[in-house]
Amino acid sequence: MSVRRHWTIAALLLALILIVATFPMRLALGWSGATDAGITAREIRGSVWSGELVDARLGVLPLGTVRASLSPLALLGARTELAFSRADERLGALAGRLHGSDPRGVSDVSGTTSMSGGLGMIPVDTIRFEGATIRFDDAGKCAAASGRIQLTVSTPIAGLDLSRGLSGPLACANGRAQASLASQSGMERLTLSFDGSGAYRAQFAINVDRDPAMAGALAALGFKAGPTGFVLATSGRF
Repeated sequence: MSVRRHWTIAALLLALILIVATFPMRLALGWSGATDAGITAREIRGSVWSGELVDARLGVLPLGTVRASLSPLALLGARTELAFSRADERLGALAGRLHGSDPRGVSDVSGTTSMSGGLGMIPVDTIRFEGATIRFDDAGKCAAASGRIQLTVSTPIAGLDLSRGLSGPLACANGRAQASLASQSGMERLTLSFDGSGAYRAQFAINVDRDPAMAGALAALGFKAGPTGFVLATSGRF
């Protein structure tokens, strides 16, 4: 191979690297199917190597402004893998990876974000992820779920203080991702399950320990008496 041909190939490789390195994140996200996986943003800046998503959201979960980069190896395999991170003194740290396919969802997510609208009649304010992975196959069934989440309820429910939150592990159950959460006392339990479309079901059970005043207050809020205490069931979509 001649020296001239060597230089031509090297120049072409350099040009290809420069094109990839400066390729706009906005176009890459549109083509990679990240929006189908639930990522939206008010504005997208920068390149695929070092981008910024302004006022980003994952479904209804607000992520704030995050730094983001797409995995080039995943793109070569026609897959989407977006690493994102946020270092915000007001909102707190948040980091993880979004997968647009094979299977889609998120992995290694740690940090806190607010819960817009809560869980229907259950006034959840924030959700904290601890090494959480939640991924679904093309049919919307849970393919992998691990790590833990914590839900914080700052508004008292019938006088109960749940500001310390309810926490528990993530797992796949009957084709859905499921979190089985409990308060520190174990008297309050919340089971949350959802599918790949974001449709969720939540069941919040409170053991009132035969307290008639508490039972009456919970009944007034829509809780129903059951074998595990007073239960409030709700459903909706993230």
